[in-house]
Parts: sequence; C-alpha cells; structure tokens
Amino acid sequence: MAFFDNSNAQNYSAADVEALNKALSAGTGTDSASFTGGRALIPEDCEQETLNILAQSKEDCKVMSSIKTTKVGSTVHEKNLRTDEGDYKHLSVVEGDDSPIETNQSIKRKTFDMKFLQTKRGITQQMIASETFEGALASEKISGINTVMKACEYLCFHGDSAVVPTEFDGFEAQIRKAAKADQNIIDLRGVSIGTYGEKLFDEISGKIFEKGGFADKTLFPAVLAKDIKDLFSDRIRFDVADRFGALQQLPAYPTATGSTIKFVGDGAGADKFYHVKGEVVAEGNATYRPAAPASVTVSANSATGSKFQSADAGTYKYTVHAVNAAGISAGTSPAASVAVAAGNGVTITITPGSGVKATGYIICRSAKGGDTIMEMVRVADSGESTTVYVDVNEELPGTASMLFLTENKIQSIYTFGQLMPVSTIPLGKRAAIDEFLVATYGALELYAPKYCGLVKGISYTGGLY
Repeated sequence: MAFFDNSNAQNYSAADVEALNKALSAGTGTDSASFTGGRALIPEDCEQETLNILAQSKEDCKVMSSIKTTKVGSTVHEKNLRTDEGDYKHLSVVEGDDSPIETNQSIKRKTFDMKFLQTKRGITQQMIASETFEGALASEKISGINTVMKACEYLCFHGDSAVVPTEFDGFEAQIRKAAKADQNIIDLRGVSIGTYGEKLFDEISGKIFEKGGFADKTLFPAVLAKDIKDLFSDRIRFDVADRFGALQQLPAYPTATGSTIKFVGDGAGADKFYHVKGEVVAEGNATYRPAAPASVTVSANSATGSKFQSADAGTYKYTVHAVNAAGISAGTSPAASVAVAAGNGVTITITPGSGVKATGYIICRSAKGGDTIMEMVRVADSGESTTVYVDVNEELPGTASMLFLTENKIQSIYTFGQLMPVSTIPLGKRAAIDEFLVATYGALELYAPKYCGLVKGISYTGGLY
C-alpha cells in the first residue's frame, strides 16, 4: 500500500511512481490515434459494423442477416444433439410401482470445422488526402465487410468441403451428406414448379413433419420467383388503400401438416447468392486456380441404379472444369459425345492437368441431343492419377433447387458458429499504402438436417429442362 499512503515513498524513484500512475490511468482505449510512441498492430473487431451493414442489406444476404450467431471456442466445434427423448409408448405402471427400465434417450455428437474467410484490402495515402471517397478508409473497411458477408452467404448454399476443403458445408451439402434416414429430398426430374403444382409444398413439409420438423420458410434462386408468384397469382390482390395499385406480397402457404411456409420476409424467399446449375466458365485468380484437366474420357455401359430411362436414350456431351479455393479452370471435353441407352451409366475418367492442384471437379453435361452444356455435379479429386465418376442420371444438369427450413423449435436447428467475428487485421504499410485483411473464422452449423428439406432437379427458364 506504500504508493497510496506514502509510508515508503522514499523507496521508489519519481520515475517509478510516474510509470505506475500511467499504468493505472491508461484505461481501455482502442483508438490508435490517441496513443503516443507507437502501438502494436492488433485486430479490430467489426461485429457492430457487420450488424449495421446486414441490417441495411437484408435483401442481399438473407441467411446471414437473420441467422443466430453462436460463439465457439475451438477450430473444431463439437455439439451434442438430443435426437430422441426416449421411449414414450411403454411408460404405464401399476400404482406405486417403479419404472422397470430406464427410458433411454439418444444423444448424438456432431462436429463442425471452422473455416477462415478473408479479403485483402488497401488504401493509398493519396486516396485519403484527395478525399475521393468520404472517409476513404472507413469506406474500404465497409466494402471488405460486405465482401466477407457475401462469401458467407454464398457458402451457406454452395459450400462443399469435400470439393474445396477450405469451404464450410452449406445447407445443401449438409442435407445431402446426412444419413439416408435423415434426408428429406424430393427430385422433380426436370419438371417446373408451375407444372408440379402446390402439392410440392405439402409433400416436402410432410416429409419434414414425419421426422419431427415443422417447415416454416423456404429459400430459392431468384429465377424461380416468377414461377412461384404465378402459382399464387389468383391469391394476390390489389390493396385498395394504395393509390399506386401495388400488389401485395406473396402469401404464406398453409401446409397440410399445420406449418405455414414463408416465401418472403426476413430470411426467406429469393436469394441473390443461391445460384442455379448453369453454364460454367473459367473464373478466379489465373495464377492460383487449377489448370484445366489434361484429358476427359467417357464410355457408356450397363450400370446398377441407372436412372437413364427409354425416354432418355440418346447422345450426350460432357465438359469438366477443375476447381480449388482460388477459382475454376477452363473446361476440357471428351473427343466426342457418347451414346447412352436405357439402363446405362456413363463412366467419366478425369486426368488432372499439370501445375496448381485441383481439389475437385465440376462435371457438366448437355440434355439429350443438345449442344448447350451446363453444370451437373461437383465431385472431389480422388488424390490418385485419375478421378472417376459414373453418371447414372441421378443429378440433372441445368436445373435449380429449393431449401425448406424449420426455424421454430426449442433448440436451434441451425446457427452460424463463429470462432472469430468479422475483424480487420492490419498488415502494416507498404510504401504509401495501408494494407489490412477483413476476415472471419466460422461455419454454418446445421444441427438437425432431418428438420430441413431439399427439392432438386427443378426446371427453370433458361435451363436445360
């Protein structure tokens, strides 16, 4: 207590006392400009800015603006899930009796790998001085946050760690990778929503309901919005109180199982980052993306589980693109198209190109007798000298998908696990450029795929079916 009662002040120099006083009065300031004598570069938490940006861009990032965020504490987040609360059929006993057996419940352990997403940004001193942007540094930071949020939104639909290991698995990948008994998947086989009709929503919600879920919202690519609107056109009415005659939004759909599916609103409806299977082109950084496959060969033979029917017999064209975290290569096509008969499967053998390694491949195909080739399926690189995939017509190219999600349960069905919130990480100054990363560390965590559903193989305007 000497510093406070002066009882031993003679034992301390004036410099010591001054240093302690500085330490006690330093506070918790975070503004580098207020420090003197320099300051170490540290990450800046941008969580509040991220929330503000998402609040202003709900229609751009529907999932990320509505999903609950869960803070996690390790690179591999482990979650215990109660999948069964116990036997409810055999609980009756005589008065005063004890339960003969313990009512066992089922607990399943599930893990999620956190993934690192980042974008490098920089701003010159000339830009700051010229005030070309109002608040140039802040503007660049906001732009970086927007980019990271768009990346998260895109991966929530299309992420697949098997094809690109640095990606987290999105909704589709987690539903497809779930145990067969937990999957709720309907394949429209190239039929449009308008042709199939409203029964689709009862069918998929019924599958989810049987497994304990309660589908109450859907997400889909923007190109499907018109087909869905046309389906409900007789229930969309003019608002007589609106002198501009604006149409009311799409109505929610009451299903036969009691749930009501939202097609618009927070976290529901058409999403700008949910893409259809369309034409594939080379994209990404040309230096770091993989080279195109060296060769692709195809051959048709009898195959177990083939979905090539008599109506599908004909000739098909294929193209394969290599893919990794940096981008997509140009396509490589076989020397000729392949003739397919009912009951066949097409064996596609891919030899990787030299140079930057591919982590996976995008296999594209035409419709029967067609020339336009669109994405069919993405597969992981085998790690061997060739990668082989057998097309049994399970996945149709040039089609779209829809997701149906359960929101309202006692436990969260899905959250975004976050090891590190969106942050700026200074990289220092290079010449007259201030460089920094905008980054986050996290992953989509879908705890109960059986409470969600996927409708695939949907025909869309401009597709192959």
